[in-house]
Amino acid sequence: MTRRIVLEIVLIIGITITLAWLVLGVLALTDSDDPVGTLVDQTPRVLFGLLGIALGLWTVLVIIGAIVQRRRRVGWRIATHVVSLLVALVVNTGMLTVLTVATGGGQDGGWGMLVVAIAVGAGVVLLVSGTVAVLLVELVILRPRKPAEPASVPVSDPA
Repeated sequence: MTRRIVLEIVLIIGITITLAWLVLGVLALTDSDDPVGTLVDQTPRVLFGLLGIALGLWTVLVIIGAIVQRRRRVGWRIATHVVSLLVALVVNTGMLTVLTVATGGGQDGGWGMLVVAIAVGAGVVLLVSGTVAVLLVELVILRPRKPAEPASVPVSDPA
């Protein structure tokens, strides 16, 4: 059971980061002259810089959810992981907004709030990537096991 929990956590977080990295990279490539620099430099800055709080918090919540919900049905596990991702994104957006307002970025032109808007857009990408990853892991890769059917015993004809 421990192996399944560790595999679930690693797959969900790994697939989410990979999908989000690819989607954010494709979106950034639409306005870039340097594709390698965009994928290797700019995309990780958005993913781990602006969404770092959400990724860290969601990783902790996925670990807790995978352990606590290990004996529940697959629907409960999916709901737990997706709701925890939403909570992590709301906390991330709130923290960035508070930080931006506290440093004076929300005044005189609103450039600081542009960072929050970019983080919200990247958060939507992370939400979709995370939901796809959770569904893929829970329903396809680690699909629920069906109960084993009893072996049929051949019946001989008394005739």
